[in-house]
Formats: sequence, structure tokens, C-alpha cells
Amino acid sequence: MTEKHRYLPIQEYGLSEVVGFVLILGVLVLVFSLYLTYGIPAQGRENEILHMNGIKDQFVSYKLSLDSLLNNNNPGSSVSNSFTLGTGGGYTQGVMSIVPVMSPVSSTGVIAINQRVPDPGETLNITLQSLVVNSSRPPVAFAITGSSVLPLTDPSPPSGITVYIDTTSASSGDLQYPYSISVNGTQQGNQNWVAFVNLTPRFNYVKYYIYIGPSNPNELHEEYVYNRTDLTLSVTKNGVKTIDQSIINANIGKGNYSINILDDTYGLKSFVTVPSIQFTEISNAPAIRSTGGITYAYQDQIYRYPPIKLGALEYRAQNNYWISQDYYYQMGGVFLLQNEGNVSYKLPPQLSLSFDNTTKIVTVNLNAINFANNTGIAGGNSPVQIKTTFVSSETLPYAPLSANSKWVWIGVNTSDIRANPMWEDYFDYTARVAGISPNDYTVGRLKNESYILINGPYANSYDIRMSAVNATCAATIQGVGGVIQ
Repeated sequence: MTEKHRYLPIQEYGLSEVVGFVLILGVLVLVFSLYLTYGIPAQGRENEILHMNGIKDQFVSYKLSLDSLLNNNNPGSSVSNSFTLGTGGGYTQGVMSIVPVMSPVSSTGVIAINQRVPDPGETLNITLQSLVVNSSRPPVAFAITGSSVLPLTDPSPPSGITVYIDTTSASSGDLQYPYSISVNGTQQGNQNWVAFVNLTPRFNYVKYYIYIGPSNPNELHEEYVYNRTDLTLSVTKNGVKTIDQSIINANIGKGNYSINILDDTYGLKSFVTVPSIQFTEISNAPAIRSTGGITYAYQDQIYRYPPIKLGALEYRAQNNYWISQDYYYQMGGVFLLQNEGNVSYKLPPQLSLSFDNTTKIVTVNLNAINFANNTGIAGGNSPVQIKTTFVSSETLPYAPLSANSKWVWIGVNTSDIRANPMWEDYFDYTARVAGISPNDYTVGRLKNESYILINGPYANSYDIRMSAVNATCAATIQGVGGVIQ
């Protein structure tokens, strides 16, 4: 065998080791390629899904914290909540995570205050025909001559019934005779009440002797001598006298005097629920003039509260492997916005409706929670803290009666056309669940304003009880990292 033939098997064996190594390397590259192509995105997607679920929970916690803050109603008090802006390294797992290229790229996020939509932002509009608290409303005045019945045209009972007595043209002799004005009404079930406003003269009993002459004994005289006149009040309820000539003003003279018989002191305020009241001048004195006045605490009017700028606390996700989502808190609700769809609510805003089938009264409760005009933004993947301070709370001036409104309009004006269908669906769903007839409310859109108009079951009647609170909060961002503005 020649030298050439002797070394051929050795050369073939060396070639097979190189080929095997290359094949093994190719398999490893293929495995890593498959992991990079499918495993890393799957792991990144799982991390971002977990992170977004965490963001949702953090917004739910934020809502509960603000609910507690507002319920305490203590201006100046505050709560703090943490939000994780991105996945960072917290969700990275697996044996290859120590190699950066073998780990998912961390996602980031942005949290912003009052930057959801451009100016003028989103506003809540409330308009209704209602009995509104109005202290400037003048009383219904009238002269008291003889006997007259004054109808109470307002559906609510009066807040004051005042009798004015003018003695500017009276002399002391005119005040020596009793003078009275009676005011009365009848409740349901024939429960009667009457109040007497009196000018009550007071007399002193005196004895004195008159000299007749030197040969005659002095003559004894006994009589009552006028001393003064008091303004007094007597009250009878259900045939029982509860106040008997209680002195309101003692020793009156020339001047103007008044008494409000619905003052809490006299116990008549809750008793007067009649549709009319009768005023009668029991005794007549030409030199004394009497007038009356009925005051109502509420005034029927079409009342529009100034638009409330809602604002929002918003989180905008910048996901690399999963769909980007935006969560935001507004008016007590938690909302989700996705690029490929409309806005949906995870927790409803603080508007509730109910219907009492017995009384046929619709109840509307609204908490208009808004953020002050401060703004802020932070981005990155580090945790940040949101400090929220309760600034003020204002109860809208609707009469606190069992029914105070004829119709109610509630609208949300927003330039985000994806939010309009959500508000309309929420208005309609809330009314239907409350048992309100579709004939008694309307849901629609007027330009950018989605609204619900509640008419109630009876036309032009007070069959809606409206109550609303406008609460203002101020939120600030305190970052651990990231960009803060």
C-alpha cells in the first residue's frame, strides 16, 4: 500500500468532525432564532398583560381612595397612590434573562394630569327646571283687611309667614284696646292650626281715695289703669293651645313690628303644608295697619349650573408586544381606551338613577368630581406617586324636597369622539336598569355633547328629585424616576 492510500481514512474522519460542529452550531442558532422570534415576544406580551392588569388594579385602588377622601369631606386632606409606569425588569423571567438580548424589551408609559384632550377639555353640563334655593326672592306681600284667603302657589311649603303691624299713626289711647290677627290653615286629615298675633294692653289694678270735703269721708275708688301694650303670640295645633300670649315685644309704642310665625321657636314650620292660608283681622283699629308676607326659600326656574371642567388622571401605555391601552380616572369612574375601539368603563362614573314605582318619583344623584386646573406629566418605566388633595365641595342649590324638578338635562361635552358612544350607552343603560320608562327619558348627542334628558312620568310636574355635588380635587405627580413636567 502506498503512502497516499495509507492516510485517506484519517482525512475522512477529520472532515466529519468539522461538519458535525457546524451542524450543531446551526441547530443552536436555529433554536435561539426561534426563541428570539417567538419566545421573547410571548414573554414580553405576558409581561405587558400582567402590567396592564396591575395598572387597572391601581386605578381601582385610586378610585376607592378618592371615594374615601370625598366621603370624609375634610378640605386639605390628601391621599397618595403609586403607579408603575412600565414593565422595567420586574416582570422579566427565564434562565436566559441575564443575557440582555434574550430578554423582552421593557415597556414604558406616561401618566398625565388634565391632558387627555386639548382645551377647552371635557365639561359636565347640568340644566334643569327646578325649585332652586334663592334667598333673594322677595316675599309675597299683601294687606290684611277683614278676612282673606291667600293661595300658596308654590308646590313647596313657605319658609316664612310674617305679620307686620304698623302703629306709626296710633296714639297711646289706640293701644289700650285689644287688637288681633289670626293666621290659620288646614292640613290633610283635618288637622287644624291657628296662630294669633296680638296687641295686648296691660292694666294695673289701683285703689285711691278722692277728697270729698271736710265733713265727708274720702271716697274709695278702685279701677284698672292702662300701663303698656305688648306684642304677643298664641298658637293652637290640633285644638291644643301650645303657646298662650307669649310676649314678642314688650311695651310697644309708635313704630313697625313684625313676627314670623314659622320661626322654629313656635313649632309650626313642619306643620304648615296646606295649599292656602287664611288671614283674618279679628279686631279693628283704624289707627293700626297690618300687612302680611309669605316667603319661599325656593324659586321655580330653568337653572343651568356653570359648566364643570372635569379633567382626568390618565395612564398611556407604550407597549412593545401587546396592544397599547389608556386607562383614565374621570368623574369617579375608571375608563379604558384602546386604539382599535371606543372607550369603555371598568367602573361607572358617579351618576346614579332610581325610580320609585309607588310615588312615581325619579331620583338623580350626581357627584361631579373634577380636578383643579393644575397639570402634570411623567414618563418612563419607574414607579411614580400621585398625591391627591381634596380642595372643596359645593352642593348645588336644588331644594331638598321629595321632588324638586320637572326635567333634568345632564350632558358630557368632549372632543374625543370615541368617548361619546360610551357616555350615551351608560346614560341609557343606567336609566333602563333603574326602571325608568323609555317614554320618560331621551339619550342623544348634540354636536360634541352626549346627554340624557329626563322628563319624569308626568308632564309639567315635579316628579324628579335632583341632588348634585361639585367636588374639586388637586393632583400632583411625585416621581421616583422618569421625566416629570
